[in-house]
Amino acid sequence: MASHVPASGRLGGIVRYTVELARALERRDDVELHLLTSAAAAGPLTALVGGDASRVHAAPAAADAVLPAWERWVLGTRLGGLDRSGAGFDVVHGVKHLVPRGVRARTALTVHDMVLADRPQDFPLAKRVLLQRPYAASIRQADALVCVSEATRAALLAHHPQVAGRASVVLSATSPALLGAPAAAVPQLVGRRFGLVVGDSQPRKNLATAVSAWARAVAGHPEHADAVLALVGPPPWGEEAYGPDHARLVASGHLVQLQGVDDGALRWCYENAAVVLAPSLVEGYGLPAQEALDLGAPLVTSLDPALVEVSGDAARHVAATDVGAWASAVVAHLVPGAPRPAPRADPRTWDAVAAETVRAVLPAP
Repeated sequence: MASHVPASGRLGGIVRYTVELARALERRDDVELHLLTSAAAAGPLTALVGGDASRVHAAPAAADAVLPAWERWVLGTRLGGLDRSGAGFDVVHGVKHLVPRGVRARTALTVHDMVLADRPQDFPLAKRVLLQRPYAASIRQADALVCVSEATRAALLAHHPQVAGRASVVLSATSPALLGAPAAAVPQLVGRRFGLVVGDSQPRKNLATAVSAWARAVAGHPEHADAVLALVGPPPWGEEAYGPDHARLVASGHLVQLQGVDDGALRWCYENAAVVLAPSLVEGYGLPAQEALDLGAPLVTSLDPALVEVSGDAARHVAATDVGAWASAVVAHLVPGAPRPAPRADPRTWDAVAAETVRAVLPAP
């Protein structure tokens, strides 16, 4: 179920997950992959199934405005005749919040996080209304629940302890497109010491702490007066929270916000950042932390369980709201000649993710 993937195949972390999992499943000789897409993305996403248009099934364009409701309440009645044989699919995998009601196939749901249950205030009202209850119902229904981290599994079981026997952990991986992209310098950052935060501007991402820590680090250390903080992320889609120092840093040139950054520019940012900051209050996985380590960037994260799980002893961990501790960590990494870790020699692969997903989803013989 890939109706959330735009025609470009690019957007946020769940889109990356869907695209890379699809590519890896398509490479397997024991899986015949079909995709449910939006009407607009059906043509471009055919590439994910080897160009076979018969394995791409577009949702009706008329359903776009209420797509979550259509997927949950209508799709199940239509899936039986969508495959080549007309006999129905063996597995229907919801990779974002939902599985369809009434489907005859075995169902799997990827659980990226439980933020919709734990922090509903971070989401627009329409998303809360359309997804909160259907997400919980999909969790209760799914035959297999694929959690992207041990931290996410723990959060899931805090809400739904009855699904423990169906919930497995399959860690994610850095996109090979990012790892393989030729680095492309970002003009706003060339020649400057800079810190990097990758992610959206929701309150749970805790950008306010990173921004205030950067302001304190720059103000208290004249030798770092030219250092800049780069916030890289998608366009805002919900409530934003940047903290009290944001406007001043933007005006002084000590903060730049970059949107629509491609893989080459993102790789360059990781490889040249003095430090990558991951200050989130709540994460399901923390892909930017993994990307930073895979590409050899110094990393500081909050004490969020998912971020600590992903980064382990390869990063420094700081209490999420301790601005002073974050400022000290920033200063330590801005010192010229500060050590940098080597890129990971054997980053996790999406083929491994796909293999573990298949094992988690299919019943034991």
